Amino acid sequence: MNNLASIEIENNSEIGLVVSSRTVAKELGRQHKHVLEGIDEMIKNSTADISALLISNQYKASNGKRNREYLLTKDGFTLYMFNIQGHNDFKLDYINKFNEMENQIQNRLPGSYKEAVAQLLETLENNEQLQLENNMNKQKIAEYEPKASYLDSILQNKSLVTVGQIAKDYGMSAQALNKLLHDLKVQYKQSGQWLLYSNIHGEGYTHSSTKEIEHKDGSSSVRMNTKWTQKGRLFIYELLKENDVLPIIEQ
Repeated sequence: MNNLASIEIENNSEIGLVVSSRTVAKELGRQHKHVLEGIDEMIKNSTADISALLISNQYKASNGKRNREYLLTKDGFTLYMFNIQGHNDFKLDYINKFNEMENQIQNRLPGSYKEAVAQLLETLENNEQLQLENNMNKQKIAEYEPKASYLDSILQNKSLVTVGQIAKDYGMSAQALNKLLHDLKVQYKQSGQWLLYSNIHGEGYTHSSTKEIEHKDGSSSVRMNTKWTQKGRLFIYELLKENDVLPIIEQ
């Protein structure tokens, strides 16, 4: 893994924390022009406006010429890296460094004991949230790793299903199935969210997306919506069958 102290993320006074596409190219061992072409293609094909995440910029080269680059925010970096196979250590190191620098910027020296206690509680909550986001990122990165198995080629166009839909097949609630999958060491709960154990992250069983939720007090948090693929549904079927739990149609 990279040393976090050596990771090249800059705090741009106008934009915030960003990493240059030149740095991404260097770390991936690619030509910068190929990274630029990849980002150009992402922006062109995206149905949403992602220009605020992948910011066009210019830099002065050693020969005095001004060349093109992109400045990637944390979300822009994550979005781009989801399209790149492998390099998981690099991906997680940079995401962790983004989180660490954001946390440092947010922390301020308290002016009183009361403020110090309030800041400590906030820091603990932030650390817990960062850990949760890191675990969610690990799961999403593993899910996005391309697989080339014959089974995947069959299932890739099948629809995604919620845990509630699967639970109905067994005549149980989503809560009951989640608890059962927890007991069988498939998933664990952190901050009210179910996450897969790392040994099955990359098996193609789930597909997850995240969204930011604004609360009434003005704070925000990130929630992850995870659905099961048909491959994952087969995995659950085989696992429950081994434990003498059968769907209603087979009972």
